[in-house]
Amino acid sequence: MTDTPRNQTLVMGQLLQMRDKLIAKRHLIPANCQSQWAELEKETAVFDPANQGQLSHSGNTMVTKRSLFRGNINDLMSLVDQLRQLNSQIKITAH
Repeated sequence: MTDTPRNQTLVMGQLLQMRDKLIAKRHLIPANCQSQWAELEKETAVFDPANQGQLSHSGNTMVTKRSLFRGNINDLMSLVDQLRQLNSQIKITAH
């Protein structure tokens, strides 16, 4: 995939969806995967909307905040793959 802002945005959307799914199911993550989840949670924290604001007041003007992520499209895709792999290890059982 070409490293363009549009593609980064699309992959970032996938990353946020997978991260949200895992956050919702975090209590079901197997014990042997907890360290992997903790690491992925740290790596993806920069994408948490609560940690970012698109606009910030600087004096009397609004300025766009820069992203804290310093990777490329391949880094994003790798994170998405890792999140998907972890998600596949979570088993949900109905009672």
